[in-house]
Amino acid sequence: MRFTAGVGVAVAGSILLIGAAPSMASGDVVDVGQGPLGVAIDADGTAYIGDSGGVSVLPAGASKPTKTLMAGVNPHGIAIGPDGTLFVEGSALDDQQEKLVVIPKGSSTVARTITLSADAHLIAAGADGTVFVPNPLLGTVSVIPPGADAPAREVAVGRTPKEVAVAQDGTAYVTNQDSGTVSVIARGAGTVSRTIDVRKTPDSAGAPHGIAISPDGTAYVTNITSNDVAVIKAGDSAVSYRVPIPGGPKEITVGPDSTVYVLSEASSLSVIAPGETSARRGQPTLRNPGHLALAPNGSVLVTNTADKSVSVFPAQDLSIPALAAVKAQAEQAQTKTTDPTAQASPDHTGTNMSNLPVIVGTVGAAILIGAAALILASRRRRHSEAADDTATSEPPAEDPKRFAVLSDHTPN
Repeated sequence: MRFTAGVGVAVAGSILLIGAAPSMASGDVVDVGQGPLGVAIDADGTAYIGDSGGVSVLPAGASKPTKTLMAGVNPHGIAIGPDGTLFVEGSALDDQQEKLVVIPKGSSTVARTITLSADAHLIAAGADGTVFVPNPLLGTVSVIPPGADAPAREVAVGRTPKEVAVAQDGTAYVTNQDSGTVSVIARGAGTVSRTIDVRKTPDSAGAPHGIAISPDGTAYVTNITSNDVAVIKAGDSAVSYRVPIPGGPKEITVGPDSTVYVLSEASSLSVIAPGETSARRGQPTLRNPGHLALAPNGSVLVTNTADKSVSVFPAQDLSIPALAAVKAQAEQAQTKTTDPTAQASPDHTGTNMSNLPVIVGTVGAAILIGAAALILASRRRRHSEAADDTATSEPPAEDPKRFAVLSDHTPN
């Protein structure tokens, strides 16, 4: 889906902002098998997609998987270590015991298997190869050092831990869905160093689920039932601010430039530009989206459990111009429209306004457009005599449209 926007400059200092509606086109779809759920992408851009009984391997740019790794488990959680080692968590096909399977990079053979506690787990691997396994039924996180054949320690966290994200310094952040909190585990620690309340209101847990850490250490937490992403600055013990996301935001990832991508229960992929407090772009997904992963080239992959496929959203369809650049371009355009000489020019040479984006779907956009309209109206009155011979009519600006929610399904 691409957003297009244009600014037509009329004589007499009038300005028209037009925001085109989203095309609502999904990304390229790759069929992968039975019921894809977890997905992880290595440094080469190869995607590993957990499917019933195995892991589909999708090289960068490929239109279909090249092979399936038989892990011996029904995959649920997938993570990749810093050396490319693949970790697959799921219930064993033979005895239904939850296990963590370890497959070295480039190999199709399981190197070792680690027995885990009951229930499904969404695992994470740290920069040093340590694997963190949340145990929802036990309220703990198992910590497995590199090369180990069993967990080295169990760390007590909140109720129903769901996902873990690991910062560059080895600090692990755990979402506790039924507690409405995030537990913070320092590198090498056996206990929680601090607990952060991420509830929007005290009377509701908010159902925190997904979590991601940006390069500067900021934590982003999806709250499914309160429809927001809680943002926690590095080292803080409280939520700094919230980004509203409709449709039950569930999974989240963040890029090296701190762009945040949020996958919602209601089949949508939202994008939050670095440092901003609202989403300025969205994409529809197919039914029942599962998980997402960011490729080195900036593309985002989303697993479609119900449709047995993976959607690939190219980077160019998700990119957002920096807000500062948008404002600077708008100010430059306003300056040109108030120049009497430029207004009298019939061909508008040098006034290239076709690339000015409309900030879609946010309150900030409405404020920016309203302020611009007031300023331009004042300037137009001051210059009306200089532009009387070229005055034209001004059509009303279209209202920005919010993201469409296509379908709903209950949280897993």
